Amino acid sequence: MNSRDHRNWRVIRQLRQEADNRPLVALGLKDFETIDECVSRNRQMLARFQRTGMPPDLWQKFYGSPLERQENGFDGDWIASRGHRATLLPQAHRLMTAHCGPLHFVTVVHPNWELPVANLSKADIGAARQWLHRRFQRLDRSVLVVGGFEASLRVELNSGMYWAGHLHLVVAGAENEELRGALEIERRYITRKYARPVTVEPIGDLARRLGYSTKRLGRQNIAYIGKNGRQQRRELPLPTQRQVEFDLWLPTSPWETS
Repeated sequence: MNSRDHRNWRVIRQLRQEADNRPLVALGLKDFETIDECVSRNRQMLARFQRTGMPPDLWQKFYGSPLERQENGFDGDWIASRGHRATLLPQAHRLMTAHCGPLHFVTVVHPNWELPVANLSKADIGAARQWLHRRFQRLDRSVLVVGGFEASLRVELNSGMYWAGHLHLVVAGAENEELRGALEIERRYITRKYARPVTVEPIGDLARRLGYSTKRLGRQNIAYIGKNGRQQRRELPLPTQRQVEFDLWLPTSPWETS
């Protein structure tokens, strides 16, 4: 490709991206990830695989060609994921806005969803989905839910590490107290010090909450003691080895919004 063709290709890609972003900009998501950012993230992912000495046939088993990735799923490929979310978010926003009842942003961190490092592939998302379904059946009204299952690496004060599974959800149609009661985690399951294993918050910016709930981005949360003497957590990128574990987990862990 000569320089002129390259410039034309970039212009065409820019025009396609602007057209793709118009519904998102209309929702107020002006900083939605760009195609170039997604290309960069995919390149970084493949570079990590190479640096860690992973055999090409192993990661190709998960990722294959771009066409195969889009046919097999969206998570694990930032370009395919972006395209999926760019279509999903305006639709979800429209449905949520039209649904009767209040809107809330919900986070659930269940101790049963914890896993040791190097064992993220054993995460049972089906069990988390069933748990959520049973809990919402406790409500005497129908609700609309959009969200997903995420995993973050937790580093405790004693340097112990583990994967913490959690749900981020946007829920329409139930009151705050109803959601807290339905999603309450029994104390017998709580073996660690959790600030709040279940949080229910006002929705705030609906579009941003939907974007956050559907974006599966690996992070580590490092515990430390703040100036007030209480334990707090600092969010940082994953270390390379754990990021590779997370990258390989994504395409094998589908979570359908409902």
